[in-house]
Amino acid sequence: MPPRPEITLTIIPGWDLRDVAEYLVAQKLASSTADVYALTGEPAKLIKDGTKKYDLLWPNREIGIDIWSVKPDNQNYEGYLGPETVRVFQGSSVKEILSKFLFERAKQIDIQLPSEFPELNVKNMNWHEILTMASILEREVRNLEDKKLVADIFWRRLKKNWALQADSTVHYAVGKEGNVFTTNEDRQTDSLWNTYKYPGLPPGPICNPGLESIQAALYPEANNYWYFLTDKNGAVHYAKTLEEQNSNKYKYLK
Repeated sequence: MPPRPEITLTIIPGWDLRDVAEYLVAQKLASSTADVYALTGEPAKLIKDGTKKYDLLWPNREIGIDIWSVKPDNQNYEGYLGPETVRVFQGSSVKEILSKFLFERAKQIDIQLPSEFPELNVKNMNWHEILTMASILEREVRNLEDKKLVADIFWRRLKKNWALQADSTVHYAVGKEGNVFTTNEDRQTDSLWNTYKYPGLPPGPICNPGLESIQAALYPEANNYWYFLTDKNGAVHYAKTLEEQNSNKYKYLK
């Protein structure tokens, strides 16, 4: 019997469920994005039937770390798909494909991250919260050093119950692509993922972060900044005071 043909699929770090669904439709592996959301939950929405576990999507339990035990039942699977290139059998179902990427996320965390990772370097935070922070870092800044600095800023802001005011969360809430900035109208959107409107972390991740962003969330670099912004060229500018931040806005965003 000839070997069953395989196909190669790739999820890019920073892709959200919208990107994944559109990719599977473009590859003619799903007939519609709705078919994908029926398994993953919809982007920026809580799952109405909070008891639905989607059991067929759980990865093989041989993986040592069970990051799914802390995922709230009403959360979609944003953040839980491992950005990776995989091979699947031609004709695989959407469930089988998604399960493959869930398994990749489990492998990444169980094998590729430092052995002390299960203890969580960021105290009092669970896996779901770590993935949520990592997803914001993934969409906010580009390189590891900036991600570590911004992670420290965000963790400290959370401790003080300040709003994160991350534009990336607003983009996710309103489904905005291709623009790093938000409008005042965007920031008024009544969504639990809008970190301008609601203090604290959003209910769940805003994308599927890469390992680098997860590491930055776990091992932030201590600093004295409280604010930052990213200019049109992707460079990050930091500020210790709101006055400095406003000066940077005038200097780099005009």
